[in-house]
Amino acid sequence: MAKEIIKFDVMRNTWNKISKFHDGLDGSNFELEVYKKMFNLFHFGHYYYYIFNAATATIEWMSEEVKDVLGVSEPITAEYIFENIHPQDRKRFIEHEHAVTKFFEQLPPEKVLKYKVTYDYRLKDFFGNYKWILQQVVTIQSDENGAVIRTLGVHTDISYLKRDNKPSGLSFLGLEGEPSYYNVAVDRLIFIPSDEIFTSREKQILELVVLGKSSKEISQKLHISKYTVDTHRKNILAKSGCETVPELIAKAIQESWV
Repeated sequence: MAKEIIKFDVMRNTWNKISKFHDGLDGSNFELEVYKKMFNLFHFGHYYYYIFNAATATIEWMSEEVKDVLGVSEPITAEYIFENIHPQDRKRFIEHEHAVTKFFEQLPPEKVLKYKVTYDYRLKDFFGNYKWILQQVVTIQSDENGAVIRTLGVHTDISYLKRDNKPSGLSFLGLEGEPSYYNVAVDRLIFIPSDEIFTSREKQILELVVLGKSSKEISQKLHISKYTVDTHRKNILAKSGCETVPELIAKAIQESWV
């Protein structure tokens, strides 16, 4: 047990670095950012939300849906999550969080709120079963120096997509026109923007396809013709190298396209 505590302390130090050792006590003036960022977190299936204070390494709030995903009746702590990560995934989790810190350290302060971080790992539920969890996180509070103080995250059960039992890479998805970085090599930490596979409109449609929306529903939501939607869907399939919609959905989630 002492060995696990040491490892969690390493994580606490990493989160302290990304918060630039902010005290994390100021909880005001970020409520609006929470609501804005909710729309930037792609969610589907079984999931729960949480607010994480990087400065204090604590989860300050968690939605009640955690019981549907992990079977627990009460909100859980950051240490609980760390200790219940699959032993084979824990080292990768630490490496990813270290890479996340390095990525945000090199960003200008005004861009800290413009990225979503995604990767996955196996997490043990209340009944002792491991589930593949897709973790998506956006910053909702920072200071003038670019310190990440609070983040909004969502954990989604994607076990049904992980037939090969292989983890997805770490990706930084740019929001508001910022470039994205897919499958970042955490051993080198060289952040080179990735070429965009899809246009902005295609990404909009892809997100709605993954959510199970029909072409008619998408056309109504985006105020474009169904013919235009169908054309975009054909182009998306061709660009993705997929032949079917289920294959596209699985690949889009695992490759962090949405």
